[in-house]
Parts: sequence; C-alpha cells; structure tokens
Amino acid sequence: MEDVFNVQELTEYLRCSQSTVRKLIRNNEIPSFRIASRIFFKKALIDMWIQKQCMKSVEVIKDE
Repeated sequence: MEDVFNVQELTEYLRCSQSTVRKLIRNNEIPSFRIASRIFFKKALIDMWIQKQCMKSVEVIKDE
C-alpha cells in the first residue's frame, strides 16, 4: 500500500530516527494506528500533521 507507512518507511519519509518516531507514538503526538502489534501511518494524515507542525512554528516566530 503506497499510502500507508510502517515505522521504517516513516523514518525515511520524515528523515528522522526510529527513536524519534517511537517517542512521538508513545506520547500520542503523531497519528498512527495498530494492526496486531504493528504500527502504521496513513500518508495523508502524516502530511496534515507536518503542515500543522509548520503552522505551530510560524505562530511561535510570529509571537516573538
């Protein structure tokens, strides 16, 4: 499925470490879902999450 990532694929997509992704999952900071013990991410939701993170950054800069 092209529009669904596993943890490894998401680390490549976000260009970050697996420990960072797992921390985001643990803290419920990134949209994910489980099938049995495996964790997956819908690309569309990840793209929306990235956009939201960008907007938060812009708001912080604007408030300074």
